[in-house]
This record gives sequence, C-alpha cells and structure tokens, in this order.
Amino acid sequence: MDSSSIIGSDESLKGDTFGGLVVAAVKADETGREQLASLGVVDSKRLSDRQVIRLAEKIRELCPHHVISLFPFDYNKRVKQAGLTALLNALHRECYQHVKPGKHIVDEYPNCAVGDIITTKAESKYVEVAAASILARAAALQQMEELSRRAGFTLPLGSTHVQEGLEQLRKKGLPFEQFVKVDFKNVQKFLGK
Repeated sequence: MDSSSIIGSDESLKGDTFGGLVVAAVKADETGREQLASLGVVDSKRLSDRQVIRLAEKIRELCPHHVISLFPFDYNKRVKQAGLTALLNALHRECYQHVKPGKHIVDEYPNCAVGDIITTKAESKYVEVAAASILARAAALQQMEELSRRAGFTLPLGSTHVQEGLEQLRKKGLPFEQFVKVDFKNVQKFLGK
C-alpha cells in the first residue's frame, strides 16, 4: 500500500438494545478504492442483510481489515469502567492499529477523539468507511444470530420494539448483562432501576 492508503472505520449495534458493539476498519489504496466501488460498496444502511453478507466476504478477500465484536457481557463491563465514548475511541483506535499505516477516517460520533479526519456521513463520502460499515454490520448480524441461539428466541434489532424480547429474557431467567446493554434507559426502566 502506498501513501494514498485510507483506513475507514465504523461501528454497528451502538444504538441497539440487544447485542454488544462491533467496530471495523478497512484499508484501501487507489486501486482498492476502485475495486470496492466496482463491487457496489455503499453505506450498509442502504443494503439488505443478504447483500451485506455477500459484500463482506468480498471485502475481506480484497482489503486489509480488522473487526472487533464485543458481546454484551464485555460491552457492559467496559462501558461501566470507562463510558461509551472512551470505549468507542479505544475500539476505533485498536482497529486502526491493526491495519496502519494510512490516513484514518472515522464516521463522527459524539466526542470522537480518534482519526485523522472525523466527519459526518463518512460512509457516503469514503468507500473505505462504507466497506467498514458493511464488515461491522455483517459481524453484528453474526453476533445477533449467536445471541438468539443462546437465548432460544430471535432477539429484536433496534431499540423501540424490544419490550417483548426483554420480557422473554425475564421469563426464561436469562442474565440481562449477557444479552442487552444494561446502561440503556429502556433496560433500566424495565429492570426498575
């Protein structure tokens, strides 16, 4: 990779009640960028789950990358110790360290303190960040599939329609810290804290 290498990083599951947190970084030079664009790499929010899984496989073959998938138990422990922003900064930095050197571009989040360029909607401006968003979402889908298997029912995505899922966890007597972000207001309210 030459000096034109860009490393994009992005996260998934940050706003979901169920699941932990996934951060991914993807590195590409000019040739890599062209290849990613020709694959149809765009922000993962614009793709179906099937498209995400198919593209993630191709991105992993094509580009240097690193993915960290924190399951809820580790997420809860680390957020309690340091807070979400410090955790996000640490995970983005760690992903970058695994694929450097290159200019690090991060999709902005509140109090983001990592990256050479921090910008909003980075996944629509830089194909490397879009590729990272795809790898992060693919890993998030895998994590949710594994957690659903452990729970014995399909865990809901998002944060609005999760009441039934929380009730299922309680009914089955499953430890909340293994499946949800216990610092979320809706979980705190459900648990009566």
